[in-house]
Amino acid sequence: MAVSILVSAEPAQEGVVPFSAHHHLRQVADLVSAVFANELDADGRSALREMQMAGRLSPFLGSLLSSFWFEGGISGYVWVQAGRVIGNVTLQRAEGAGNRWRISNVAVWPEYRRRGIAYQLMLAALREVALSGGGWVLLQVRADNVAARHLYEKLGFTSVCQEGIWKLAASPAEPAPPDPSVPLCRLPAIAWRERLELARAARSELATWAEELNPADYRVGLLGLGRELFGKLTGFGYVERWGLREKGRLLAAVETWISGLADAHRMRFVVHPTVRGQVEKALVAQGLWTLAEAPSRAVIVRHDGDHSEGVAALEAAGFRAQRILVTMRRKVTPAEARL
Repeated sequence: MAVSILVSAEPAQEGVVPFSAHHHLRQVADLVSAVFANELDADGRSALREMQMAGRLSPFLGSLLSSFWFEGGISGYVWVQAGRVIGNVTLQRAEGAGNRWRISNVAVWPEYRRRGIAYQLMLAALREVALSGGGWVLLQVRADNVAARHLYEKLGFTSVCQEGIWKLAASPAEPAPPDPSVPLCRLPAIAWRERLELARAARSELATWAEELNPADYRVGLLGLGRELFGKLTGFGYVERWGLREKGRLLAAVETWISGLADAHRMRFVVHPTVRGQVEKALVAQGLWTLAEAPSRAVIVRHDGDHSEGVAALEAAGFRAQRILVTMRRKVTPAEARL
């Protein structure tokens, strides 16, 4: 989960108030830190540190810095009670001047929950989207956060897709050999475009609608090749890539980032819909097999939570879900601007 910093208008005194960096920045940083401490990704933690730093400065300087760092298309609301920020919601355009918006950082201090505060903050955010001509709102919520999912469903949100993080506590000392019935071959690092196209083919239409894959996550240029070669020679880390081809077409792939320094190895795999359910266990086994001579580390896999066969293969190999995020969406109509 990422954290956004907000800049908006002067606040009122109580209840739902437009966020003001001048008045609310430090309290929002404290609230987000407390509620999402165990959920933030690297970008989120970095943004939170900047929020906290700006919040420690004078109100004017902190507001100026947050405007400089995070200007453009970001707004939000807080719930204020007796001068204290009790709840928060962040609102930001999903892409440039498009008609999709993202809601994040929906947070209420535990002692004030179940009083309708988050509901009122969400209504204010939806109203703003309607006033701005927005057509859709997206958000992400943990799959195990039953109360939050119930709130969003009550507001008309429906599930789009899931993405999860699975973890194996330590790479196996004696991994099972690859499955000979699934003839995997080495994949050249430089042929990153076919891996990207495979990932796109494996992705559902709704997941693609919610967020396109980033080619930068797959691209390997000459500089990347040099880094991988240097990492392999020095033991700092390298990447193993294996895939299944049929008539020259890539139908499945697994990539393993073997680390000599970090505290975890990483792995990802993808399966074309035409062979779904047939190769997932072989891909996971191959990924773990490449770690046979690597330092013992945890193994982290980020994977499509709707790919049930892939999830089953991970769990059969001893991986356990660390976090599963559900992406939800809601249509917004112009009439809601008058609510």
